Amino acid sequence: MQQVIQRIDHVVILVKQENLRAYANRLGGVLGITFDEPIVSASGTMVTFCWDAGLEIIAPTGEKGLYWERLQRFGEGTVTIIFGVADFEEGMKRAEVNGGSVGHQMKAKGDEEFLKRFSSFREARLNVFGDDFASLFGISEIVPIRSE
Repeated sequence: MQQVIQRIDHVVILVKQENLRAYANRLGGVLGITFDEPIVSASGTMVTFCWDAGLEIIAPTGEKGLYWERLQRFGEGTVTIIFGVADFEEGMKRAEVNGGSVGHQMKAKGDEEFLKRFSSFREARLNVFGDDFASLFGISEIVPIRSE
């Protein structure tokens, strides 16, 4: 795995919690990939990844928050497109200069098992087109630990 720069790093698919495992199994079978065992993140969202394929499936675990609201408004299958950047701070500045705004930022603390793959893991949600646009966008600076 290599750091993704100036292209899509991964796509996040939003689903209902009760469907997460079944969708991961079906999508994995269709695409010939394997998703990790689902976890509940520090923010309380259920998540499963296939890092090698650049896919993540998420589900809110409660009836509040951004993902719950988006699920109610747009339904399952709405996506967040995460774009890899070489310099996280510069990526956020570029978004703001071009009319976007930076929302929630995530800088992983290293206490979640999946983070052992990365030397740096930073993401920021961007507001590019407004609340009526069904997809979300974000930037990432995700640096894998290289195995020689």
